[in-house]
Amino acid sequence: MKIIKSSEIASYLFCPVSWWIGKTKGVKITKTMTEGEKHHILISENQSKANFLYVCMMITIVIIIALLIYRFL
Repeated sequence: MKIIKSSEIASYLFCPVSWWIGKTKGVKITKTMTEGEKHHILISENQSKANFLYVCMMITIVIIIALLIYRFL
């Protein structure tokens, strides 16, 4: 199964003919595209850590709100 990039979907939605020409004749891979791909790989590797920190942050906020409500009631 081939991975489809979001830029390919955007290209197809914008102009299917342009997308097909890019698929059949190839697309020039630039340095910026390579750096962007590395950046997205880094983000996906750290996603579980980010989700854990997000859950911890939400729990902390709920506790602080509960303590504030308890204090003023």
